[in-house]
Amino acid sequence: MYLSRPPAFKDVAEREEISEIQILASLLGVAEMVGGLTDIEELTALIARVTPGLVRVDRCAIMAYDESAREFRTLSSFAPGMKRTPFDGLTVQEAEIPWLAQRLIALRLPALIKATSGESGLSPALQQRFSLRSALVVPLAARGRFLGLLWLDDTRSPHYFTSEEINIVQGIAAQVAIALDGANLAYRLDLEQRRIEALVGALADGLIVADRDLRIVSIDTGAEEMVGWQTSEVRGRRIYEVLDISPAEASLGWTRDRSGPAFAAKELRLRGRDGHPVDCVVQGAAVRGDDGEVVQILYALRRKAGTRGYVDRLMDSIDGLVSIHPAEPPE
Repeated sequence: MYLSRPPAFKDVAEREEISEIQILASLLGVAEMVGGLTDIEELTALIARVTPGLVRVDRCAIMAYDESAREFRTLSSFAPGMKRTPFDGLTVQEAEIPWLAQRLIALRLPALIKATSGESGLSPALQQRFSLRSALVVPLAARGRFLGLLWLDDTRSPHYFTSEEINIVQGIAAQVAIALDGANLAYRLDLEQRRIEALVGALADGLIVADRDLRIVSIDTGAEEMVGWQTSEVRGRRIYEVLDISPAEASLGWTRDRSGPAFAAKELRLRGRDGHPVDCVVQGAAVRGDDGEVVQILYALRRKAGTRGYVDRLMDSIDGLVSIHPAEPPE
């Protein structure tokens, strides 16, 4: 009997080792998902499904924090055998969970809550909604900003979360926070782009962006409609070569002084993609970095009276060809 026991101990060690390998593999899988998926809803749904199995519980929820409204709202939740969970569609005001919010938002610390302790941090209504026994709530934070929370609990019985399990969940929470931060950055970037488009649409007919070396970065739809060039055709080419103007006309004569006078508008005759002249008024503006150096140049275009768009000019050319070469009647 004694000779047979060491192999048994070895089997236990092997099972523990396999368990650790599985945990590490799952954490690597979460990191790969964060790096590979761009849809934040799909990503959070997958993480909510995977995480409970790593800490021996059966329910998980990921909630985002809206700083302006001071409230939490559910992004994704999972519980086995349930199409919907008590977290679905849930919005929780910060004022409803003052103790828990203080620990998560101000202190950025995880919270272990129990229904029997009398200090669960949840209102009676939320405790009843969740059928709370015990839960682990971990803050989601990235780059100094609080972004939400990760909730884990077991609907079958109270679960005692070990320090190892808390560390695992905190590692997953860090990855979720990176994903949320990236999604927020993408949203704000898209919003800024829409603001610029709205502003350009109100003040000008089109916008061309160039770098400090006067190489074209982008041409918006309004400018494209005027000159006919698309960004993909001319990106990286110098603006004065594409539009057939002099380097002096393309230059704004900027300085490092941010508080300098606005650049005077110039009346220019640009060359369109079809070779026709495009008479317009060009207002330049320099975009500067933190050091005051120019990083990009914006050219706002306003068409002069009588200047036709590229499509109209193209249609006129086609009509002219038809009139020059009338079709022969069939014999």
